[in-house]
Amino acid sequence: MTAKRRETFLNSASLIAGPTKVQPGCISYGFFKSLDDPDTVLLVEEWESRESLEHHIKSDAYRIILSLMDLCNEPPEIKIDTISKTEGMEAIEAVISRK
Repeated sequence: MTAKRRETFLNSASLIAGPTKVQPGCISYGFFKSLDDPDTVLLVEEWESRESLEHHIKSDAYRIILSLMDLCNEPPEIKIDTISKTEGMEAIEAVISRK
């Protein structure tokens, strides 16, 4: 990706992030650049429910995300993970205490 295309991508992504973060059901939303490759960008989204995610996918903001993918040198890798349980430090402590 050229420097100009990268700048266009990141500017557009930053404009979308703010409004998306305040959508109903959005837990978190962020773009992350790779330290190793300036052309690698990771978008991580967390939604309260599948319904919230689907509403977002139908939004104008998501259409912009899809169009930004056209700026990429390679087809994007897309993964949608569904999590049935979230644990924190207590899970690590339980594993350590089991010996």
